[in-house]
Amino acid sequence: MPDDIFDIVDENDRVVGSAPRSEVHAKGLLHRSAHVLIFSDSGGGRKILLQKRSKFKDSHPGIYTTSCSGHVDSGETYDEGAVREMREETGVRVSPSDLLKIGKIRACRDTGNEFCYVYELKIPESAPLEFPPEEVESLDWEYVADFEKSLSGHPEKFTPAFARVYEFYKERAGGARQNQKSK
Repeated sequence: MPDDIFDIVDENDRVVGSAPRSEVHAKGLLHRSAHVLIFSDSGGGRKILLQKRSKFKDSHPGIYTTSCSGHVDSGETYDEGAVREMREETGVRVSPSDLLKIGKIRACRDTGNEFCYVYELKIPESAPLEFPPEEVESLDWEYVADFEKSLSGHPEKFTPAFARVYEFYKERAGGARQNQKSK
């Protein structure tokens, strides 16, 4: 299987080159990812969709991560990467305008040296979901309050990037929704 090619970026998230995934990760080079937090307000309360990573993944196997997340491929925008990952990891087809833009997290150790663009999407809990078993073990709806208790009480069950993405989301989501309404 060929190695994915990622854009390498500088500390200001400007593209300065490209390299195979294996090289980017081995050398700790700055690169990009897109994270979509998926929520549903159906079924008696607000729920979040949790993705359990496949036990075959090379990093963080068998633990929970963002509803949908992945690297932005070389030449892609964050929006294009988010749309592609939604299709690949959940089977849900969206356009960039369906995604509420929350903002961008600066690359750091918790994110694996990735600049992470964070989005929010609402779908019905009954929406059909499909995922590749070599990447995703399961997609599970969890009440937000229960998820937050688990995240604070058992952080080892979640990827460090997911914990950082969710913290950022909670800090920024209200403002992003206000900006969306005023457009």
